[in-house]
Amino acid sequence: MLKKQKFVKYILLNIITLGIYGLFFWYRWTENVNKVCDGDDKDSANYVLVLLLDIFSLGIYILVWNFQMAQRLYQKAPDYGKTLKHGGAFVMIWRFFLPIVSSYFKIKYCNELIESYNLQFAPEAEEVPAVEEAPEVAPEAEEAPAVEEAPAAE
Repeated sequence: MLKKQKFVKYILLNIITLGIYGLFFWYRWTENVNKVCDGDDKDSANYVLVLLLDIFSLGIYILVWNFQMAQRLYQKAPDYGKTLKHGGAFVMIWRFFLPIVSSYFKIKYCNELIESYNLQFAPEAEEVPAVEEAPEVAPEAEEAPAVEEAPAAE
C-alpha cells in the first residue's frame, strides 16, 4: 500500500531542513510513480541520478524529467479510471517559470493515482474462518446411580 504525500508538509519540511527533506521526498515520490505506472516500460532513474544529470546538463534535464514524469501519470490515469487535467507540457512549463506550481501538480496527480492504486492492489481482507462448532458428543450412557459406601464397620 502506497502512502499519499502531502504538499504542505513537503513545503514546510523543505524550508525547515534547508532543502534536504526535498531530496528524500522526491526520491520517494519517484519510487511511487514507478510503482503506480508499473508496466509502461518507462521507469524513471533514481532521483539522485536525476539530480546529477541536472547538474551536468545545466538545469535542462530537470525540465525533461518533469515532462516525462507528468506525462507518465497523465497516460496511466485512464488505467485507473481517472482523467488528469494536464499532461507533461503543462508541468514542464510551470517548472520553468514557477517550480512550486509544478511540484503541486505532480504531487496532486500522483496522489490521485495512488488512491486508485491502493484500492485496486490493496491486499484483500483475509476472510475470518468460521468458528467451528464443537463436534457433537454422543449421549453418554446414563450414569449408574452412585454407589453408596457402606458405613465402615466398627
